[in-house]
Amino acid sequence: MKVIFIKDAPGQGRKGEIKEVSEGYAHNFLIPKGFAQTATADIQAKIAKESKEAEAKKQKESVRLLQFKADMEKRTFAVKVKVGDKGQIFGSIHEKDIALVIASKMNIQLEKHQVELISSIKALGEHKVKVKLGSGVTATVKINAEAI
Repeated sequence: MKVIFIKDAPGQGRKGEIKEVSEGYAHNFLIPKGFAQTATADIQAKIAKESKEAEAKKQKESVRLLQFKADMEKRTFAVKVKVGDKGQIFGSIHEKDIALVIASKMNIQLEKHQVELISSIKALGEHKVKVKLGSGVTATVKINAEAI
């Protein structure tokens, strides 16, 4: 008997997957527990349409992120820090500081975990930092540490 999984069933199938299972297993376990439905032509068409729409949405989002990446990489973001007499930074610049500056300049939501810093910035000048935008898109932005 062919069934379409409505939600993930551990060890059996993933959501949207069409699989051949025994009739007893389908009628006694999968269908009553809400894991699957009988695979009719209407349901198969509906699943195919939903997956096609999801793919188109994902493609559109990917294009938007690539355009956003190009825009971000053209800019240099300035981070103001306190410095001492000899030009050394008090403390350092962390992911949180960079995320706040980029989010305010670009009008986006950006979390500190999206900023990839090898080590905190402890010197004035220009530094390159990677920012994960999602869907595998990573932008390399320039951060300029400036004295207040």
